[in-house]
Amino acid sequence: MKPDGLIDEIKSRIDIHELISEYVDLKRAGQNYKGLCPFHSEKTPSFMVNPSRQIFHCFGCNKGGDIFSFIMNHENMSFGEAISFLANKAGVSIESSHANSASKGIKETVLSIHEEALTFYRQNLRDAKSALAYLTEREISSEIIEQFSLGYARGDSNSLLKRLKSAGYSEVNIRASGLAYFGGDSPHDFFRDRLIFPIFDLRGKPVAFGGRSLSSSKHIPKYLNSPESPIFKKSESCYALNLAKNHIVKKGYTIVVEGYFDVIVCHQFGFLNTIAPLGTALTSGHLRKLRKIADKVLLTFDADTAGLAAARRAVELAYSEGMLSKIVMLSEGEDPDTFLRKYGAGDFRKFLAKALSPVQFFILRAGKSRIDGVRQFLAILSSCQDGLLRDDALRELADLASEKVLRAELANLARKRLSVGHQVPSAAQPQTFEKYQGAYAAHMSKEEEILLGILLNMPRIGKHIAERIKGLDIEHPLVRRIFETVMTYDSDEYFSPDVIMASCSPEEQALLSRVSIDPGIDMDEVMHNIEGCVNKIAVRQIDKKIIAARTIGDEKLLSSLHAEKKGLLQKNVELFKSKKSK
Repeated sequence: MKPDGLIDEIKSRIDIHELISEYVDLKRAGQNYKGLCPFHSEKTPSFMVNPSRQIFHCFGCNKGGDIFSFIMNHENMSFGEAISFLANKAGVSIESSHANSASKGIKETVLSIHEEALTFYRQNLRDAKSALAYLTEREISSEIIEQFSLGYARGDSNSLLKRLKSAGYSEVNIRASGLAYFGGDSPHDFFRDRLIFPIFDLRGKPVAFGGRSLSSSKHIPKYLNSPESPIFKKSESCYALNLAKNHIVKKGYTIVVEGYFDVIVCHQFGFLNTIAPLGTALTSGHLRKLRKIADKVLLTFDADTAGLAAARRAVELAYSEGMLSKIVMLSEGEDPDTFLRKYGAGDFRKFLAKALSPVQFFILRAGKSRIDGVRQFLAILSSCQDGLLRDDALRELADLASEKVLRAELANLARKRLSVGHQVPSAAQPQTFEKYQGAYAAHMSKEEEILLGILLNMPRIGKHIAERIKGLDIEHPLVRRIFETVMTYDSDEYFSPDVIMASCSPEEQALLSRVSIDPGIDMDEVMHNIEGCVNKIAVRQIDKKIIAARTIGDEKLLSSLHAEKKGLLQKNVELFKSKKSK
């Protein structure tokens, strides 16, 4: 099946209302269904689903599109992953030509090996007295043990390896999974006598494991993580993100802690938007993944030298990724796990409420040398390409120094960064979805939006609209592209919005879904609206010509243009009178 045919087949089998109802409580509102948006926190429903057009749109956060867009946004999947997910749901088979079959095969096999290992580890925990006693000592509830799918790796050398071989997996594939070591004379399991923390992707599939040693030996590392594999990258994976993602969306920010037990205890005490990087410092890869869900992070660190250095680096990374960050410094020797078990959720919530902004963190860290703190912070801020974040930070710093001086110093630092090879994105390149969407909205006139809305709701008259605006100056690139596509159709064909939707970016899909659901006109007066819009676009085009003619002093051309404009304005008056008389 060709890709376009595959997409059409999936869409024909999955109704968008039924799909989204699995995630959102929808209630009928005229021709649409309405509910609370799953992509941002809101109390008044602004999320709409239109079954006839098979699209959704949120008028609060501007996300929108079709079933593929919804799954990509909700499950944080790529387009290819969303196709696979929905094809499986629809019972549509995907031929190997849609992916590199060799690569796909090894990934699926390694994933299957991890699922087998997860079952094995969880079964082991039921009889592992030492591991259960350790969890009891750490005050971990049975509900949390189940929720996080905790397990146990036996102390003997190759129990998992035997299990995997008996399940039919080859040594080559087991080696690729990283769950067994084949060096030397006797292959053995990677994890032995360890409490196991499964690491899941956003679909809830196990892709790696963490292990905490239960041995008293000081010659082995206390914690181990799976080596990287075809399905696991440590620098991009976050522990418990699969459990936390929906709560992050509702809260609008992510709590980032350092360890497995910090995450688990935070969840046990109700802080459900908590995650942790995996045995490594926070990276740009982690933040890019988190930023797709929410653009704010609350960073927790120990108050020792290592914690301060990690906090400084994390703030710099957050700024470079265009994320708003706040920092919580725990007392030396404390972590979220011990704090919560000692003082409870109420005190921890109060502690988080006192989180420092990056400015406050650097000034407080500088002590009496406040100017040094300002300089250190500006060096960090120079990595930030988000103008709004920079302005907000500079306003906060303005109490300590002149904002003019601060801006000059920041510009100087930015030039230095550029001179030593740091890549600074073009200011014209949008850095956030909101800016990208704003750029689109800024160039779309009301008339172009109305014509687009009519086309999407009444595609059979698309050819008529395209012919009426032929030769006119259509400013918005998406509108221009769509109507150019319509003009390629034969007279007996009519334009299908699904065709253009499939080729659009997520931002363009959001724009199309909004205009489609709310065209902003009386659809009973379509022809009047088309003519009115066409005339107004023509008037706007003539106004540009008048300015040009006035600049070069061409009085004859000016007179002709003014007469042409007067005639179009008169047509608009007549259209209005005709519409009113009805």
